[in-house]
Amino acid sequence: MNGSSYSKTGALKKTICALSAALAVSVLAVSAPGVIAADASDAVTAVSVSRYFLALADDRCHALQPDAAAALKAGYVQARNAALRAGHSMDDLGPWLQRARAAAAAVPCGDAKLTKDFADAGAAYRRFIVQTRLDLPGVRAGWTADRAYGDDARWRLVQYQNLPDADVALGLYGPLDAPRFTVMADFHDGEKPYAARLLTRDPDRLGSGLIDTGAFALTPAAPAGFGSDSLSFMARDSAEVRVALRPEIKTNLAGFTLTGQHVAETAGDAVRFDFPSRAWPAIARLDPREDMVVEFDFDDGPRYARFEVGDFVTGLTYVTLPQPYTHNRRDTAN
Repeated sequence: MNGSSYSKTGALKKTICALSAALAVSVLAVSAPGVIAADASDAVTAVSVSRYFLALADDRCHALQPDAAAALKAGYVQARNAALRAGHSMDDLGPWLQRARAAAAAVPCGDAKLTKDFADAGAAYRRFIVQTRLDLPGVRAGWTADRAYGDDARWRLVQYQNLPDADVALGLYGPLDAPRFTVMADFHDGEKPYAARLLTRDPDRLGSGLIDTGAFALTPAAPAGFGSDSLSFMARDSAEVRVALRPEIKTNLAGFTLTGQHVAETAGDAVRFDFPSRAWPAIARLDPREDMVVEFDFDDGPRYARFEVGDFVTGLTYVTLPQPYTHNRRDTAN
């Protein structure tokens, strides 16, 4: 495998810091001034507005440590995504967010309620940071993030698509401090693609994306909504690997599930393509219900696989947060 890796002290950390949204932490449920929280139209909107307010207030007051501030900002993003999944639009949220922005600009940094909210957010972050796994369900597919056993090469963030004619996985793979943004696939007919590229909507050309509720499938034609005006990110490197392309089944060290069933090794042969991290800011601008598409190029033509955007940025930032306990612990079960 050629190409440089990304580390927390290098391009990976710099890219994360450049994103407008970061980790969404459901436990960081702090409250905005009562005039905002009490008036919000429902609980989902209230959580979005509250987190937005506190994140903006911290941008001015700098009360939180940088990692906790990033988690808080993404707490807003996940709440916003939940609101969109619940049927709200940004037009619905806009007036509430505008009020929160005005309140954050006006509240004194020494305000007693604000000080308590900052303290609560910091305490919630410290409880959250020791967790080693995060499941992020979506509408049709979800992401799983894993920070355990930091030195091992494994899926750190992954969405699986197990289709009748292929098993495909997209996400971050590798040790915790140097994962690659990659897609891996096993095509059941035995054919192997020679190239791949990631396609996303270009928000500068199209203000909104197509929400495709149809079943995921591998198709010979580009899915609806993807064409010459899409953003395209070509894979840089490729390799043949052995990797698990299905969700992990929890077992004990002897390989048995809680029901006493033995689980065999799930790794299989696959082809791997690595995408540039500059795709991440583009993904962060998308609606969580949208798709992004991987185009695999074969001698007889392309095949397309869809992945739900979901809370990708949530998981992306989660795996780059400081790892207090398991960063340097090897997985002795493997």
